[in-house]
Amino acid sequence: MPLGLLDLSLVTGQLLTLLKSWVAATHIWDGDPSQKFDINLNGKPPDLAREDPGCQLDLYLFHVTQDKYQRNAPVTGPYALKPPASTQQTVTRVPPIPAQPLSLDLYYLLTASSADGSYVQEQQAMSIALKCFHENPFVRLTVPGGGDPEEFCLTMELETADDLGHLWLATTAALRLAAVYKVSVVFIEPPAPPELAAPATTVTLSVSPAAVPLTAAVQVLGTYVNVTYRRPNQPAAAPPPRYDLSPATVAAGQSFFLYGTGFGSAAAGNVYLLAPGAAEEDVTAWVDAAASTASRFALTVPPAPRPAGIYQLRVGNNLPAGNALAVRSNATPFGLAALVDAGTTPVLPAPAPGSPYVLTGAGFDPAAIEVLLETVPLAPHGGAGGPAPGEFLVADARTIQFQPPADLGPGTYAVRVRVNQVDSAPAKWVTVP
Repeated sequence: MPLGLLDLSLVTGQLLTLLKSWVAATHIWDGDPSQKFDINLNGKPPDLAREDPGCQLDLYLFHVTQDKYQRNAPVTGPYALKPPASTQQTVTRVPPIPAQPLSLDLYYLLTASSADGSYVQEQQAMSIALKCFHENPFVRLTVPGGGDPEEFCLTMELETADDLGHLWLATTAALRLAAVYKVSVVFIEPPAPPELAAPATTVTLSVSPAAVPLTAAVQVLGTYVNVTYRRPNQPAAAPPPRYDLSPATVAAGQSFFLYGTGFGSAAAGNVYLLAPGAAEEDVTAWVDAAASTASRFALTVPPAPRPAGIYQLRVGNNLPAGNALAVRSNATPFGLAALVDAGTTPVLPAPAPGSPYVLTGAGFDPAAIEVLLETVPLAPHGGAGGPAPGEFLVADARTIQFQPPADLGPGTYAVRVRVNQVDSAPAKWVTVP
């Protein structure tokens, strides 16, 4: 919608309409209805209004000036020039001066006069107008033709008798009761801005084995897994919470995806695992052929636990790496975490007083393990016997014993297991009374 209006007479007409409604509803003659008289409203110059019979209430626009507070404000904001056909560059800048709306302050002379010289009629008419404008400091106007609603501020100007005397000297009419009102800010509608640039074209690249121009042979793009778990006190009918991980992090017996190009071909029919400091290992047996495609391998880690850590995967043909005809893609990482048994309930049962909680799983390496309750780390137990409050003990590769810190506040805390800097998926919580 355009900002502003094209016709200043719309503002004058709205003010006269407002005055007309107040004249019709005034209570000034409630005490003596016989004194009521007609008030004629107009927007004529004062000298012409005097020629009409009866009591005249005249609102004349006698002065217009540019509003000094809005003249440099970029109220229309930046816009984009439509680029020429020879270039794709889009130029964005603030509109030039003609594209800004002209901001104006309008000054009105409000006068009252009576053809028979009655001061009562003049002053009563002026009283109605003063009350009307005082109680309506904001004037709202709907611009014809579907424009946005406009709002103006209406204030009485502080004019001295000398100032008004000079104003009347500039007219051919004799001095009468008068007041000056300012209407601000009135915007004159600017020309339409230049046509906006066409929207940028978005190109979506779909992972298609033949459409990824990365290598002449094969390429892997990344690993992905969707993790599902149960929260404490989760209703049985509620869907389980889930989140995505890429690169994937999985534990023994869990599945994930490897994405790339040309999978299943002679050049990319095998999957190889790269462990830190070790030779590649053919793990094609991890592939679920029924769930795989030419751009995705569905992989399942065997139940037998491996050391937790960051591994890499790549694909290639079935020739050993040292063979001159061997084909190998780039490598992409994934995390192998220790397995934490989810069990039948997400909350670990409370042990007997003074006894530790017991967490079961697989791949718990005492030399590289951390145990936390939310963000509170537990200290490894280094002495004889069971763990003390605030400590954990790796009893074996499948069992962890721990006790919450004695000063831990009441609440439900997630048990976090981290081995070789790889966090296991959320599975267990403890409730501290």
